[in-house]
Amino acid sequence: MSITANVSGQNVTAYDYTTGSSISGSLSNIHHYGESSSISLNASGNGSYNGHDYGTGSAFTVRVNGGNVDIYDYGEGSNFSYSG
Repeated sequence: MSITANVSGQNVTAYDYTTGSSISGSLSNIHHYGESSSISLNASGNGSYNGHDYGTGSAFTVRVNGGNVDIYDYGEGSNFSYSG
């Protein structure tokens, strides 16, 4: 998976190079146009977010630390780490 993303305030713009698709919206409703699905994110402080993937029905957590992002997907029971 290769995605670039920018978050400015509550607004998200991103591009998924794997699917060639745009991703955009507000943190509470981000839409992936290539997968026709949405996720929501709620800030929980200190670079942490709780989220829900409406396409899979799974909850997840996100931790951002500088250029590193760690995601725990409850549906898969797995951790994913990304750096930029």
